[in-house]
Amino acid sequence: MSEWLRWSDLEAQIPFHELPAFHRAFLKLHRPELSADTLPLRRVQQYVNQTLQSLALEGKARRVDEDYEVKPELIPYSYRALWHQS
Repeated sequence: MSEWLRWSDLEAQIPFHELPAFHRAFLKLHRPELSADTLPLRRVQQYVNQTLQSLALEGKARRVDEDYEVKPELIPYSYRALWHQS
């Protein structure tokens, strides 16, 4: 897998009520020390943005305007199939 995925496109594939679970799964994958399941939603959103920024600095993601692009392997495994449905 070498393609870049637009973060906002991926989020658009997920039903709105499931976005918090997606964001928490993303944090569990990249920031397990945060215990994402116990964080308030506002903190989850902040940490997701910080994590995307960090991944961009590491060259694993890239900033595109006000959005990010990530490699498929950076999203939680259970959500990767959503991208291929679009």
